[in-house]
Parts: sequence; structure tokens; C-alpha cells
Amino acid sequence: MGAAPRLALLSMALPPALPLADFDALAAGFAALAARHGLHVAGGNLTRSPGPLMIDVTVVGTVKRRQALTRGGARPGDDLYVSGTIGAAAAGLRMLRERRTRSAAENTKDMDADEERCVERYLRPEPRVRLGVVLSRTRAAAACMDLSDGLADAAQQMAEASRVGMTIDAASLPVDAAARAFFDARGVDAVTEAMTAGDDYELLLAVRPRAHRRLTAASHHGGVALTRVGRCTENPAVVLHRIVGDGAADTAPLPKGYSHFR
Repeated sequence: MGAAPRLALLSMALPPALPLADFDALAAGFAALAARHGLHVAGGNLTRSPGPLMIDVTVVGTVKRRQALTRGGARPGDDLYVSGTIGAAAAGLRMLRERRTRSAAENTKDMDADEERCVERYLRPEPRVRLGVVLSRTRAAAACMDLSDGLADAAQQMAEASRVGMTIDAASLPVDAAARAFFDARGVDAVTEAMTAGDDYELLLAVRPRAHRRLTAASHHGGVALTRVGRCTENPAVVLHRIVGDGAADTAPLPKGYSHFR
């Protein structure tokens, strides 16, 4: 929502069998990320659990009331942008699953640099904190949402909250090149996977046409590239526009994003 990070509470319920080294690694990783964003770990709780391991985090930030980025500020005619690239985390998770299911007797090659980068994107996602703060302070974005559950889910939620429709251009989506190659090699639609799988933690923005210069400045100061992927419409439908094999245009409802309760 464009808030500057201030403090966090960390609570953990730990199984007795959890190795001390794993606990130390969890705490060290949390502290390192907090330090990088100037966030104070102000407290929390520690207790025992018969299993599984449970971790609960509450993060608090501050933002001026008129600068808070919500899902409900988009209007028809606004352009839609996505930060960074999408799909790498989904590919990384699938790579890890494939390696786990291979036979121990099978000769498996080490991961190459592209595969390692996709796995890293899944295991250690980079929150777009600085970009969010800059977008808020410059008022470059009218609405914003993170892609923790996928672009398809974020687009549906933003459209509903803003009472607009959306047209997403499949050809414009910034699908990570390594992820696209990975999915293509398995006969999987890379666009659908990148839009629905989640875990990217990039941002979806709705931007007024008159704010494009501010958006360019925000992208520069936020240190993340932004790609135009579509537009908000008066028609309430949320659709994906593709060019199919014969060159004809195809417009279909956006695929469903990840749902925690489905």
C-alpha cells in the first residue's frame, strides 16, 4: 500500500524435534531482511507445538492517508503495469518438485544458472518495498496490489474493488525468459502458469494516462522496470487478449488465480 516499514512482530510455534540450526537460520534470515528495509523486530512470541512448525508475522508501516495505495482507485482508461518479471517463482517450485520426485539412482545434472535463479526467486522473493513507497509518495499509481497469489487473482480483485473491467495483453506480459523456456519444454502454457501460480511478489498498478512521466521517475528511483500489460475498461469483464496461431485475435475470460480455500 506504499507504507514505509516500521516494525514487525514474529511468533513461532516450534516442534521439539526442530534442529537448533534451523531455528537460528530462520531468525537470522528474518533479521537480515528486516535490517535491509530499516524494520525493527519489536517483539512477538515463542512457544512449543506438537507439529507442524508455525510462523506468524505481523508487519506495521506508516503512510499518509491520501497516499495509501489501495485496490479501489482504478478508473476506465487507466493503463495497467506490472513490475519486474513473472513466472520465475512458479518455475522454480516446479523444478524443486521435479528433482525431489526423481529416482535416487537416476543420474541428474546440476542446475544451470537460469534454473538456480528461478529457484532463488521462489525460495527468497524480493519484496518491492522501495518501489511501493516511491509510487505512493509521487502518486504515480491510482491503484496497486501485490502478486503473491498471481497476476490473474490481483487483476480480478483490483477490478472488483475499483468497479472496472480489464483487458490484459498476453503478448505484453513480462514472463521471465528462463521460466518461459522451462514451461515450453514441458508443453505447458507459460502465460497461464505465470499469471496463475503466484509467489512472484511483484506489483500490479493502475496508472492515469497523465501520470506516465511520474511513473517513469518512480520506476527509476524504485530500481525496478515496469511493463504496460493492459488497460482498465468500462465493460466490467476481465479478459485476456491473445493472438492465436493463425494470426487471429482471441479474447477470453482471465484464468482463475490461486485460491487458498479452493
